[in-house]
Amino acid sequence: VPFFSSWIFSKDKIMEKMVIGMDVSKEKLDFCFQRTGEKILKECMVENTTYAIKSSLKNGLKEFSLTQSEVLLCAEYTGSYTYPLSCACEELGIDLWLENPAEIKQRSGLQGGKNDRLDARKIAAYALRFQDKARLFTLPEQNIASLKPLLSERDMYVSDTCKYQGPLTDQQRFM
Repeated sequence: VPFFSSWIFSKDKIMEKMVIGMDVSKEKLDFCFQRTGEKILKECMVENTTYAIKSSLKNGLKEFSLTQSEVLLCAEYTGSYTYPLSCACEELGIDLWLENPAEIKQRSGLQGGKNDRLDARKIAAYALRFQDKARLFTLPEQNIASLKPLLSERDMYVSDTCKYQGPLTDQQRFM
């Protein structure tokens, strides 16, 4: 079964899955397009905005004559920096796999130099190798997403309360 893990079966033909590895940072994204058994087909860098990501993905799909179902996009989960990517993939109907960065690092073996372009290549290689274990990401409902920052703020206040509670009880003993 692992031999066939990189193939999509359809009624008419067997198609090879295109994997896009992405390194996500605050300002930009590095793309790496790759297929099983082939060298890297394309690398590019885009601004980390929904519009720029959608435009670049559309161009890549057109350039390689692919449909959305023939593509798997894999990126490291980097918190809120992945939000524009998530929105773009959902709008275009592209499968998005957000993986734990520690998992990618651990399974990638020896690490050489470190830069965003190399990281995108490593993520693409990881996705090709382990795509049978992919867990696809979907954006949460809007009302759930709006609660997340509020919950984070509440957690901050709760931890601050505990931080100041100790000194207050110490001072009361001497008053």
